[in-house]
Amino acid sequence: MIFREISPLRYRWSLPAKTFFLVFMLAALFAPLPYVFFMPGTPDNVGGSLISIKDAKTYPVNGKLFITSILVTNPDAPVFGAETIYNWASGSNVVIPRELEYPKNESTNQATQQSESEMTSSQASATAAALNYLGYQFTTAYYVNAIRDYSDAKGKLQPNDIIVAIDGKKISAIDDVRASYLNKKIGDRLRMTVERKNATGGSVLLTYDVALIASQEPSSSGLTTGKPAIGVLVGTTGKFPIDVQFNIDDVGGPSAGMIFALGIVDKLTEEDLLRGRKIAGTGTINAQGQVGAIGGIEEKMIGAKRAGATIFLAPRANCPDINHVPRGLKVIPVSTLRESIASLRAPDNFKFPTC
Repeated sequence: MIFREISPLRYRWSLPAKTFFLVFMLAALFAPLPYVFFMPGTPDNVGGSLISIKDAKTYPVNGKLFITSILVTNPDAPVFGAETIYNWASGSNVVIPRELEYPKNESTNQATQQSESEMTSSQASATAAALNYLGYQFTTAYYVNAIRDYSDAKGKLQPNDIIVAIDGKKISAIDDVRASYLNKKIGDRLRMTVERKNATGGSVLLTYDVALIASQEPSSSGLTTGKPAIGVLVGTTGKFPIDVQFNIDDVGGPSAGMIFALGIVDKLTEEDLLRGRKIAGTGTINAQGQVGAIGGIEEKMIGAKRAGATIFLAPRANCPDINHVPRGLKVIPVSTLRESIASLRAPDNFKFPTC
């Protein structure tokens, strides 16, 4: 039997076949796809005018302290094949399925509302953490910032209600809210006591039975979709002895908390923590000064490096997520505000443990 070798280079496509292939490729490049992009954002210096403080003596800042951010595609923004390929090929951008970042049917307004709520809460938590560290006395409270449409709390709780107790247990930390239903099932009920302002400017205590529902939050929120949830966004507020204002727009989420707290401490103390350095970082923070994990840490390190930072303070819980560190950037893992301040006090040649 005789075999004949056929080279694909010698094959001639017909005009209809070429036309079909060209149309197919163009359609693939410009077809909308269910993805979102993560890109490094431009860091903001909290050592400048971003944080302003009244009713207390402040001190000049010697250096730059950057909060870092990432740019994320809006939930209803179309994403096309060509830009998806570009972002895949880019070493600094990340492409993930849309449902991992946003729950189904979440609008841009809902996503923006949650992001702004988290930012407002992180600013209050950062203020509380910094003032706690410095020895100030104050009270904190946790309030209903927004209620999901699918929540059983709809029509019962209201935005700005202060959450006083759940099932008779006083809420003294934001983690107490989630702990109240940690071992419960979907459909179980919570007795929630809230403090609400009335028309005369006073306040009343109200108690409601709220059934737990299946969470529809994105994975990036730290919650597991389908697990029991109340379906409300909880914010942090406080009655502070000094006035701390954050002059920042177009940035959302909770991940700037630790750096906000460091910025407040640096402005309220005579000690020179920055020593002329450019320092960046990320991490959530609670009123007790505990630092929590965030998303997109490698993209934030890229942004920090582009801004000229040489030190990056990272939540210790994010160490498993760090695989590539930009050249010339020293990453220092921390778990608390106190630990991050200690790292800034250390001499320049100190050998820090790394992730």
